[in-house]
This record gives sequence, C-alpha cells and structure tokens, in this order.
Amino acid sequence: MEDVLPESVMLDVLSRLPVEAIIRFKRVCRKWRDLVSDPYFVRLHLSRSHEALMIYKCCIGTHGSLDWVEMMEHEDKYHLHPVKSLICVRGPPFRFVGSINGLICCYCPYFFVYILNPVLEEYVILPKLPFINEIYSYGFGVSAAGKYKVILCNRTASFQNTVYGTDHTLVHTIGTTQWKVLKQTPNHTMGPGVLLNSHVYWLGDGQVYGFDLNTETFELFPSPGRRYRKSKLGVLKGRLSQIIFGSLGLEVWVMNGRTWYKERTIRENISRVILESLPVCLIDGLKGTSILIVHDEATDKLLAYCLDTNANLYLNCKAGYFRIMTYRPSFVKLHNFQRVNFTYDKVTKHHCYFFDNVVFISYYFCQRSFKVWLVATKLP
Repeated sequence: MEDVLPESVMLDVLSRLPVEAIIRFKRVCRKWRDLVSDPYFVRLHLSRSHEALMIYKCCIGTHGSLDWVEMMEHEDKYHLHPVKSLICVRGPPFRFVGSINGLICCYCPYFFVYILNPVLEEYVILPKLPFINEIYSYGFGVSAAGKYKVILCNRTASFQNTVYGTDHTLVHTIGTTQWKVLKQTPNHTMGPGVLLNSHVYWLGDGQVYGFDLNTETFELFPSPGRRYRKSKLGVLKGRLSQIIFGSLGLEVWVMNGRTWYKERTIRENISRVILESLPVCLIDGLKGTSILIVHDEATDKLLAYCLDTNANLYLNCKAGYFRIMTYRPSFVKLHNFQRVNFTYDKVTKHHCYFFDNVVFISYYFCQRSFKVWLVATKLP
C-alpha cells in the first residue's frame, strides 16, 4: 500500500480509526507497525482521540473489573460501547490518581504507585514511597516542559519509629529515582484532582486548591461565594467547571482567569434522582454536549445526565465499591520516560493467554512480591 498512498496520507487515515482497528492493523505488516509507533503518529492520534470512561468496580469477596467504555450519542440518546474489560481476580482495591495522554496512574494504598497504558498493555511501578500511610489527595499531570508528575498528599506520617508532626506532599517526576517531599500541603481536600493547563485542582471546604506542576507550589483560588450542599469540579470544553447542586436544580460555573461566572442554571425537566445523587465525574460528549455522571445511592447505580438535553442514561455499573474517571486512549510508550542513568525495575508487557473468547492477563508487581491477576474479555 505504501506504493499507492504517500506515508503522510496513511498516517492521517490511521489516526482517524478506532483504537481497536489500529491495534489490529499494526499486526498486518512491519511497515504499519512502525507507522503506529512513529512519534508523529502518536501525537496526531492523541490530538484526535475522544474522551472515554474508565470504571473500576470491586465488591468484597468477589472479583473486581476495570472497564474501558466509550459513551456514544445517537439522536439525542446515549449508550455505552465497551472497548476492553479487565477482571481483577486478586489484590486489594486501588484508586485512580489520574489520567493524561492515555496514561493512567493508580495507587494501591500502603503498597505502590504504578503507571499503565491499557492500549499498549504496558505498566511500570514507581519507586518505593518514602512514607507508608494513608494518602487523602492525589493527582497526575504533565508540566509545560512535558514532565509527567504524580502528586500524593498525606496526613501526619510515621516512618521507622519516627513521627512526622506535619502533613507532607510527595511529588514524583516520571523517569527519576526519588519522591520529592514538600512541606506544604492543602487542607480539607479529598480524592483525585482535576488536571488543566499544567495545574491540578482540588475542591475542599468551599475552596479550590491548585498545584502548579511547573513550580511545584500550591495556590488558593476563589470558589462561588455561597454555601451549597454538594458540587463537582471538572473540565468541560477545555475550561475548569464546577457543578453546584441546589434544592431546585443545578448551576454550572466556569472559571475565567481567577474569577468564576455562572454559565447557566438548570431547573426545568431535571429528575429528582439527579439532584439527590452523588456527583462523580464530568465528561465532554461527542457532539459538543456536557455530561454529568452521578451515583444513584438508592439503586447503587451510575447515571449519566446531559446538561444540554436533560437526557438520562443508567450505566451498566452496580458495585459496592467503584471508581470512575475520564480517559483518553493513546499510543504513548512508557519506554519514552526511561533515562540514560536510570531505568525503573522494568517496563512490563502483560502476559496474554487466549482461551476461546477470553484473554487471561497476568501482572507481576515485583517490588512487593505481590501478584494481581486480570482476565480481559476479548471483544468481537
């Protein structure tokens, strides 16, 4: 085909295909494999990659699963398209730290932190944490200089019989050997942060805390100045956004510089189920829409609500424990972060075994002599 089409045309066509098709095509010949691995193709595909959802479900006493799904829109209706599903057979529950450019950072409390690319089926374990205690805020992002960083905020720590009386923030730059310990840490923040323009943001106690990945310092930003029952921070259409739940409807706030302004209020045709549910995630739709994912605690299910059309969709997710985040698939290689004077223990490929319609994938985390076994559903 390279004799018929110029390479630039082939790259442009391949970059527009679904990820599953690209993975199949790279097995056709060495030429196509090399094209998919080319840095230009990786950047071009990433610029056209659409946001998806990564859902981790885990019930006590049963197997957990890691589901990569795409939210499709057709005639103002929504449905989920499953791309890949991994079943976690063993191991303690983990938490999503964040995702950027197709790389997912996960934190297993008291054990380790690792980076995973589900498309290439690669992962790498980060250096051992200097403190062994509970992390209450975390984030993952990339600086303006292209340095990928993991941020973990922990409370008063004890290590080797020494008690540290103040909170600490741990920062690790991917490709280095150590965690950096910062004395400063935000107060009243919980859970994963939101990445936008080389900043990671958290919402806590009515305030917005930002961590500058370039200077590795915290900033305090204003928040809409009134009390509210619950809210959710996220990125919609490239802007830091906050959804505030009121007694009669929803308010959509957008930050411009350091100032918030109310973009709209939603009060008509909104279900009480939405208002009474717990906000979980914000995601951009394929047709310029904005979607709010909530947890209906009465049914223990996830529900998608379109802020533009008022359409509802119950997601096929019911579990006693779950985590959800936005995810943009890519072909970014973890090998790109190896340094001349240092390599991680190893960048590991999954070991795959095919039996009928099921792919068994095993992970081995050598740092703690701890194994996690995964089963992946092979999609048609």
